[in-house]
Amino acid sequence: MHFTRVLAAGLAVVGGTACGSDPVSKTVSPDPFTSIRWVNAVPDTVAMDFRIVDYPSNASEPNLAFRASSGNWRNLPPGPHRIKVFFTNTTAAGAGASVVSQVFVDTTLTFDEGKKYTILHYGFTKTGATPRNRLIVIEDVPPSPAAGQIGLRAINAAPAFGAVDVFAEPRTATGGPTTTAPIFTSLAPAAITNWYALPALPPPVPPATSSPSYRVASAPPSTNLPNADVLAPPGSPAVPSTTVAGVVSQPLDAIAGTQQPLSALTVVIFGPQVSYTLRTPTGGSVVIPATTTGAVTVMLDKHPPRISP
Repeated sequence: MHFTRVLAAGLAVVGGTACGSDPVSKTVSPDPFTSIRWVNAVPDTVAMDFRIVDYPSNASEPNLAFRASSGNWRNLPPGPHRIKVFFTNTTAAGAGASVVSQVFVDTTLTFDEGKKYTILHYGFTKTGATPRNRLIVIEDVPPSPAAGQIGLRAINAAPAFGAVDVFAEPRTATGGPTTTAPIFTSLAPAAITNWYALPALPPPVPPATSSPSYRVASAPPSTNLPNADVLAPPGSPAVPSTTVAGVVSQPLDAIAGTQQPLSALTVVIFGPQVSYTLRTPTGGSVVIPATTTGAVTVMLDKHPPRISP
């Protein structure tokens, strides 16, 4: 141990001397960045490619289907960026369908340094359908829930539903009428709520392997009959480092969810799929059928504090 410390000190002296004699050495700081993620809420066409065309970045998202999100935020330099939204080039009509030349959105958005954003592609693409598809930029500022609580907010991305009430009730499954009062009322299409504090639910007690989560549902105002719902993920608790037979495992951080205090979740309410027809360059076509039900997706905005290094 004494030898190691002496060696480390010697290396430090050598390194310091080398740096001191190097006239071009400098301290390198991280480049400034902003963070974005995508949500596709356009129900009447195929999956979309969301491209940042002025800067090479993995913050772009290809082949994002209706009701899907790109997941975690991704970084890119702050400031203005030109964004184009295309059809994806792989469709039910075949990979040879001539779709990638059609641009649905071509715009420039400006993102501030150090901020996070959700970019919601909202509306319809069919001629005459309203509202017309557009990008809605939502600044994401996750809350700091109190001990024993989680934070939840909702986005109404379902213009076909109109205004909705939003419910969050402990359940073990989806389906059926709601039995509690709504946490948000008359949430308009394209609107975003503030954060709502809910008690974190208790995890399962062995030998049980599951316990209630929050069933998040939307329903027409002043009714208890949902038009879309989901069982929000319970998350996973942190796992500390352990040593077994001399082998040390690395600690695992908690994953946000309804059973993990200090988590924050965003729920996005989607309407039904609208029927549309895909046409190939050879004259063929494929009809994508409509659905009658909506759906709810949950995004993880804030995890409990890390325990790993």
